[in-house]
Amino acid sequence: MSGQRKGETRRWFQQGLYDLKAARWNLQGRFYDTACFLSQQSGEKVLKSLLYYLGVRRMALMTHSLVAMVQEAGGHVRELGGVQKEARELDLHYIPSRHPNGLPSGYPHQFYGEEMAREAVQNAEKIVSLVRTYYENQKEEEILVSDEP
Repeated sequence: MSGQRKGETRRWFQQGLYDLKAARWNLQGRFYDTACFLSQQSGEKVLKSLLYYLGVRRMALMTHSLVAMVQEAGGHVRELGGVQKEARELDLHYIPSRHPNGLPSGYPHQFYGEEMAREAVQNAEKIVSLVRTYYENQKEEEILVSDEP
Protein backbone atom coordinates (compact mmCIF):
# COMPACT_ATOMS: atom_id res chain seq x y z
CA MET A 1 0.00 0.00 0.00
CA SER A 2 1.30 3.43 -0.87
CA GLY A 3 2.03 5.87 1.91
CA GLN A 4 -0.40 8.37 0.38
CA ARG A 5 -3.26 5.86 0.41
CA LYS A 6 -2.52 4.86 4.00
CA GLY A 7 -2.37 8.55 4.92
CA GLU A 8 -5.81 9.16 3.40
CA THR A 9 -7.14 6.06 5.15
CA ARG A 10 -5.94 7.41 8.49
CA ARG A 11 -7.23 10.94 7.89
CA TRP A 12 -10.75 9.72 7.05
CA PHE A 13 -10.82 7.20 9.90
CA GLN A 14 -9.64 9.72 12.49
CA GLN A 15 -12.19 12.32 11.36
CA GLY A 16 -14.90 9.65 11.54
CA LEU A 17 -13.92 8.99 15.16
CA TYR A 18 -14.04 12.71 15.93
CA ASP A 19 -17.49 13.01 14.30
CA LEU A 20 -18.74 10.14 16.48
CA LYS A 21 -17.41 11.91 19.57
CA ALA A 22 -19.22 15.09 18.46
CA ALA A 23 -22.42 13.11 17.80
CA ARG A 24 -22.34 11.78 21.37
CA TRP A 25 -21.76 15.29 22.71
CA ASN A 26 -24.71 16.65 20.71
CA LEU A 27 -26.90 13.80 21.97
CA GLN A 28 -26.06 14.79 25.54
CA GLY A 29 -26.78 18.43 24.70
CA ARG A 30 -30.17 17.49 23.21
CA PHE A 31 -29.21 18.65 19.70
CA TYR A 32 -30.77 15.53 18.25
CA ASP A 33 -30.82 16.56 14.60
CA THR A 34 -27.12 17.39 14.74
CA ALA A 35 -26.34 14.13 16.56
CA CYS A 36 -28.07 12.23 13.74
CA PHE A 37 -26.18 14.05 11.02
CA LEU A 38 -22.83 13.60 12.75
CA SER A 39 -23.60 9.91 13.22
CA GLN A 40 -24.18 9.63 9.48
CA GLN A 41 -20.94 11.51 8.86
CA SER A 42 -19.01 9.25 11.22
CA GLY A 43 -20.22 6.14 9.42
CA GLU A 44 -19.53 7.69 6.03
CA LYS A 45 -15.99 8.72 6.91
CA VAL A 46 -14.88 5.45 8.48
CA LEU A 47 -16.34 3.52 5.54
CA LYS A 48 -14.64 5.92 3.13
CA SER A 49 -11.38 5.28 4.99
CA LEU A 50 -11.90 1.58 4.35
CA LEU A 51 -12.48 2.21 0.65
CA TYR A 52 -9.21 4.15 0.50
CA TYR A 53 -7.48 1.30 2.30
CA LEU A 54 -8.87 -1.27 -0.12
CA GLY A 55 -7.83 0.82 -3.11
CA VAL A 56 -11.23 0.92 -4.77
CA ARG A 57 -11.89 2.87 -7.93
CA ARG A 58 -12.13 6.64 -7.57
CA MET A 59 -15.83 6.81 -8.46
CA ALA A 60 -16.69 4.62 -5.45
CA LEU A 61 -15.23 7.31 -3.20
CA MET A 62 -17.55 10.01 -4.56
CA THR A 63 -20.73 8.78 -2.88
CA HIS A 64 -22.21 9.88 0.43
CA SER A 65 -24.28 6.72 0.70
CA LEU A 66 -23.24 4.33 3.44
CA VAL A 67 -25.28 1.59 1.74
CA ALA A 68 -23.26 2.03 -1.47
CA MET A 69 -19.98 2.00 0.47
CA VAL A 70 -20.96 -1.15 2.36
CA GLN A 71 -21.82 -2.82 -0.95
CA GLU A 72 -18.56 -1.69 -2.56
CA ALA A 73 -16.33 -2.85 0.30
CA GLY A 74 -18.42 -5.92 1.12
CA GLY A 75 -16.63 -8.05 -1.45
CA HIS A 76 -13.38 -7.51 0.45
CA VAL A 77 -14.68 -7.38 4.03
CA ARG A 78 -17.55 -9.82 4.41
CA GLU A 79 -18.31 -8.65 7.98
CA LEU A 80 -19.77 -5.48 6.44
CA GLY A 81 -22.84 -7.51 5.55
CA GLY A 82 -23.75 -7.22 9.21
CA VAL A 83 -24.19 -3.43 9.05
CA GLN A 84 -26.46 -3.03 6.03
CA LYS A 85 -29.42 -2.11 8.24
CA GLU A 86 -27.40 0.47 10.17
CA ALA A 87 -26.02 1.97 6.95
CA ARG A 88 -29.52 2.27 5.50
CA GLU A 89 -30.86 3.99 8.62
CA LEU A 90 -27.95 6.43 8.78
CA ASP A 91 -28.38 7.32 5.10
CA LEU A 92 -31.84 8.64 5.98
CA HIS A 93 -30.26 11.44 8.05
CA TYR A 94 -27.98 12.86 5.35
CA ILE A 95 -30.35 15.60 4.12
CA PRO A 96 -33.37 15.96 6.47
CA SER A 97 -31.28 16.36 9.63
CA ARG A 98 -29.78 19.55 8.19
CA HIS A 99 -32.21 21.13 5.76
CA PRO A 100 -35.78 22.30 6.41
CA ASN A 101 -36.68 21.55 2.79
CA GLY A 102 -35.71 17.92 3.39
CA LEU A 103 -38.90 17.63 5.44
CA PRO A 104 -42.54 18.22 4.46
CA SER A 105 -42.88 21.09 6.95
CA GLY A 106 -41.19 22.61 9.96
CA TYR A 107 -37.46 22.26 10.49
CA PRO A 108 -35.11 19.47 11.61
CA HIS A 109 -34.92 20.40 15.29
CA GLN A 110 -38.70 19.88 15.54
CA PHE A 111 -38.61 16.40 14.01
CA TYR A 112 -35.61 14.75 15.63
CA GLY A 113 -35.92 13.30 19.11
CA GLU A 114 -33.76 11.55 21.66
CA GLU A 115 -34.66 7.99 20.67
CA MET A 116 -33.86 8.62 17.02
CA ALA A 117 -30.55 10.29 17.90
CA ARG A 118 -29.59 7.54 20.33
CA GLU A 119 -30.24 4.92 17.64
CA ALA A 120 -28.21 6.88 15.08
CA VAL A 121 -25.24 7.08 17.46
CA GLN A 122 -25.49 3.35 18.14
CA ASN A 123 -25.60 2.61 14.40
CA ALA A 124 -22.47 4.70 13.86
CA GLU A 125 -20.75 3.02 16.81
CA LYS A 126 -21.40 -0.39 15.26
CA ILE A 127 -19.91 0.64 11.92
CA VAL A 128 -16.90 2.30 13.55
CA SER A 129 -16.31 -0.78 15.68
CA LEU A 130 -16.40 -3.09 12.68
CA VAL A 131 -13.95 -0.96 10.68
CA ARG A 132 -11.67 -0.55 13.72
CA THR A 133 -11.64 -4.33 14.21
CA TYR A 134 -10.77 -4.81 10.55
CA TYR A 135 -7.76 -2.47 10.88
CA GLU A 136 -6.71 -4.20 14.12
CA ASN A 137 -6.84 -7.58 12.37
CA GLN A 138 -4.70 -6.13 9.56
CA LYS A 139 -2.18 -4.91 12.20
CA GLU A 140 -2.67 -1.30 11.06
CA GLU A 141 -1.94 0.40 14.38
CA GLU A 142 -0.73 3.51 12.53
CA ILE A 143 -4.25 4.14 11.24
CA LEU A 144 -5.79 3.68 14.68
CA VAL A 145 -3.50 5.91 16.75
CA SER A 146 -5.13 9.20 17.60
CA ASP A 147 -3.32 12.55 17.66
CA GLU A 148 -5.63 13.79 20.41
CA PRO A 149 -4.13 14.10 23.91
